Amino acid sequence: MKTKYGFALLIALFVGLFAGITRACSLLFAPDGCDALNVQGTFEDSITRTAEGALAAHLLVANGTTAGTQVKVCTAALRPLGTVYDDAADTKAVAVELIMGAATRLMIASKAIAAGVRVYATASGKVTDAVVTGAYLVGESLTAAAADGSEFLVMPLSPVINP
Repeated sequence: MKTKYGFALLIALFVGLFAGITRACSLLFAPDGCDALNVQGTFEDSITRTAEGALAAHLLVANGTTAGTQVKVCTAALRPLGTVYDDAADTKAVAVELIMGAATRLMIASKAIAAGVRVYATASGKVTDAVVTGAYLVGESLTAAAADGSEFLVMPLSPVINP
């Protein structure tokens, strides 16, 4: 009888140890903002893509050269896809928060911006309140941005090009 329970205990310890090592490795080797067990899928309100060039956290990104697998820093003339969770080096996996996936987003201002105004995509993945022909409307500011490079809260809207 003791042998039967001892063998079951040994199997349980082995399986538990293996499961713990597997999860620890997936967390250790996962890129920032990504789940290594779900690298190419979608999860919650984000998708995983490969950075085309270095990306900084909270900048707007657009589809890269290979749409569907790459993202690059958004410009005024590109249709925004979303914002990145974390900094990412060129060719590294990065989690992208979809522009319409959540109620609010942190974005980076290109200048001082008041709360309650519409914001548009501009150079370097930042946003501005300046209305420019050909730029995409991306949301409405919920808080003010003090200066260029400031993070502020934006309610995203479906990106629409300004004629």
